[in-house]
Amino acid sequence: MLAVVTLAGLFSFSGQGDPVGTQALIRAGDYEAAISTLEKTLKAGREGREHEGAALTLAECYLSMGLFTRAGEALELLAPRGRESSRCSYVLAEVLASRGETAEAEKVLAALPGKEDFPGATFRLSVLAFERGDYKKAEELLAALAETGSLDYYGEIYRARSLLALGRATEASVALASLGKNHATPEVRYLAGRSFLLLRKPRLAAEQFRLALAANSDYLEAAFSLARSLGQEGDKAGAAAAMKKFKALQQVEKTRTRKANLLSQRCRREPGDAAAWLDAGEFYLSTGDTDQAVSHSWQALVMDPGSVRGRLLLARALRNAGAYAQSALHYRKAITQSPGNQPAVSELRELIRKHARK
Repeated sequence: MLAVVTLAGLFSFSGQGDPVGTQALIRAGDYEAAISTLEKTLKAGREGREHEGAALTLAECYLSMGLFTRAGEALELLAPRGRESSRCSYVLAEVLASRGETAEAEKVLAALPGKEDFPGATFRLSVLAFERGDYKKAEELLAALAETGSLDYYGEIYRARSLLALGRATEASVALASLGKNHATPEVRYLAGRSFLLLRKPRLAAEQFRLALAANSDYLEAAFSLARSLGQEGDKAGAAAAMKKFKALQQVEKTRTRKANLLSQRCRREPGDAAAWLDAGEFYLSTGDTDQAVSHSWQALVMDPGSVRGRLLLARALRNAGAYAQSALHYRKAITQSPGNQPAVSELRELIRKHARK
């Protein structure tokens, strides 16, 4: 959840001019309550620091919900001077990126004042550089963050991918071995396998690809890479079996992509239909895309706050994304709206049992 992860750093800049209590609501993940408070402040017609703080925090709330259009509209409430802050620049960059204006987003982030104290902005800049194929710039930015201890799991993943794209397999292998000590995820396994392939160690590569597939049997790239590594190792039968697995997964992925496109088209065609956003959100949740599931559930909930279906989708998406406290908040809201909702009660109880300390 890139935007949400980066906003953890962004909200640390908040405070001056914000309505009392708003930040506590934001930290709890209760964006709806925070937005209600902020909108009352803005409607009161006050000017100066209080108005500017409310408008900017409103934009940040919408950004963290994945509602980029609304975030952009909130920025329009700021006076020209209020748009010069690091907070505003970051929100603007995300809004621009959501529209596909990535070159402009990069310019905004590169010129962001106080960037050295805002590692989230540097990370986002590195992601944009990576996505347009400038792996050298991406790696340099991420390496600088690593030196200051500001690189999290996602940053390490992007750095490893950048190193592999640059052909620096030994460095990538060392970084992934360190990351894998605490995060033996399918993606770490897959990238470790790629580094071994580049180092011409197909047997070790195959071991990593098998581990990735054992944890995620639908990992398309790992299946293809396993076939490739087994072929290099001389295991023709194993390579053929792995390629068969890859082709089967490829067909499943094509079907998923077609369905995702149809659902996306429906949302664009019927933007005011909450059910369209919920259908798409539930599909994304089923495919493991929690970012899209969260943003689609919020799209539906801003249109129909009383939707228990939307509330449950949001709770489940946040749970799968590891945002357990926020997930519990929305399970409780769903239960308040629908006291006899047994799935909500059972899922909340299980969430608390497993993650009460998280």
